[in-house]
Amino acid sequence: MSLPATPRVNSAMLSAHIGKTVRFVGKIMEQNGTRAFMSAPDKGQVEIHMNETSQYGTQFIEVIGVVNSDHSITEMASTNMGNDFDLETYNQAVITMQQFPTLF
Repeated sequence: MSLPATPRVNSAMLSAHIGKTVRFVGKIMEQNGTRAFMSAPDKGQVEIHMNETSQYGTQFIEVIGVVNSDHSITEMASTNMGNDFDLETYNQAVITMQQFPTLF
């Protein structure tokens, strides 16, 4: 499955990407059936509508998905990012990527 090029976002950036595909990294706070609630790099919380094949096996997950009007994300694909991930540093990288999109 080939995925489109996607911007990396934090929770504050979701409103600018409604209907678009994004990459979001967060820490799982709660997982219930096909929904997960994740702590965002900028301290927000984001609801993820998981797909049927999702297998979240670590605390930190990257989700590629479409942003819904309620700022939740419908997952297309995900990647386990391990149990030791620095969300604060990642958030600074996300902000820089948004400021200089031609470089990334």
